[in-house]
Amino acid sequence: MNARWQRAAIIGGWVLALAWLSWQWPRSPALALGGVLALLLFPAWSIGLQFICLLLAPRDTMGALPRVSAWTLLRAFLAEVGCAYRIFGWRQPFRTQALADDVAARAGQAGVVLVHGYLCNRAFWQPWQRMFAARGIPCIAVTLEPAWGSIDDCVPDLDAAVRRMAQATGRAPVLIGHSMGGLVIRAWLRSRGAAVGQGLGEAQAAQRLQELVARVITLATPHHGTWIANFSRTLNGRQMRLDSEWLRGLRAHEPQALAARMTCWYSNCDNLIMPALAATYPGADNRLILDQAHVELVFDARLMQECAALVQRA
Repeated sequence: MNARWQRAAIIGGWVLALAWLSWQWPRSPALALGGVLALLLFPAWSIGLQFICLLLAPRDTMGALPRVSAWTLLRAFLAEVGCAYRIFGWRQPFRTQALADDVAARAGQAGVVLVHGYLCNRAFWQPWQRMFAARGIPCIAVTLEPAWGSIDDCVPDLDAAVRRMAQATGRAPVLIGHSMGGLVIRAWLRSRGAAVGQGLGEAQAAQRLQELVARVITLATPHHGTWIANFSRTLNGRQMRLDSEWLRGLRAHEPQALAARMTCWYSNCDNLIMPALAATYPGADNRLILDQAHVELVFDARLMQECAALVQRA
């Protein structure tokens, strides 16, 4: 679904730009070119609004995160715009199936399931797929549907991918989720019985967790929600609001053992997770990456290498 609507939006945008250009050029070449430029720069306008929200959002009151300079904000903004054109303008709409999943079992090696975030699809992860292929690590990049439904509605797609990987390797996989993808992972764990309640105690839920997953790695996931989600009207957007009812229900039944199996990356310059510490999980291995925007941080070379090392140790 995300590939189809993004492809339609891009093609429709080019058609609209050409129509505007042919209509206005005889009247005013400057107005014609200005309109086309404004249309083609739509991703930049959208991301610019996110960074304005970053400046207006509530500040972290704990953790003493390093403040972000104006120069850093500008650099992060430009990097995020570049990511938007590469990922949303080309890779996701037109290259969704460019890289196949790799489920070939390797002796002693756990596989990886990559879980994308809001409005993305499996093509988001192509640099990670190449990295894991080079290291001989089995990897599946899942596409979650529906795009604007409940986070819980994405669970069956993830469940199918995890079962496929576990069957191929004979081991519980490592799950890596970006943004909303990390919440889908937590919702999946709840759906598979790794939750306290309904007859399961802490010990039973912890045992079930160990059977299901080798490790959970989240990248810029709003574990506590995000302030900018107040402007969303989609169901999954509302579920990601700060301290939402859905998030409280999710946290209430998670076993304490989950934190010991989690590594959570977060940034002081995230243009979608506000405040930044909302991307941490209590008791987990929370790792700060400085001055990286929401999508940019996913493709930071050091972060990728450290995540690959975690997978190889799993």
